[in-house]
Amino acid sequence: MIDPFIAWSRMMAAGIDMQATWMRGAETLQASHSVIGARTGMMRDAALFPFKTDYEELGRMVPEKVEAFASSAQTVMRETLAMQGAWATQMQRIGLMMVSGRMPTFAETTTLATQTANYSLGVMTARARLGKGALSPVHRAATGNARRLGKTKKK
Repeated sequence: MIDPFIAWSRMMAAGIDMQATWMRGAETLQASHSVIGARTGMMRDAALFPFKTDYEELGRMVPEKVEAFASSAQTVMRETLAMQGAWATQMQRIGLMMVSGRMPTFAETTTLATQTANYSLGVMTARARLGKGALSPVHRAATGNARRLGKTKKK
């Protein structure tokens, strides 16, 4: 049997992770807005004054996005495959019980209920990990750019 306190703790931890991810998403949007504004100005200035342009900064635009989104996609794939593996394992458990040709015993039913509760908690924590892991590389790039470009603008 699953300990209710452990289950509650895991659910709360997943909820806190989801809330933190939401807050990081908002921070990422805000940073992205300032980066887009700064770089749009740089592109305009590059068209007007091509010899006074920071081409190093403009050259970062595509590679950093490719790197951030590729890292994000890797996390999504890894977590998705892990969740699919857990789902397949749980379906095997249920399927084996269904095709046994008899009614399950109380012990078998209790075991399956515990496995199902653990599976459900695992899905919740995996989804929290997926969101956090998928957002992290994009957040890191956007907020880092916003800090760097904010310092450049103040000079």
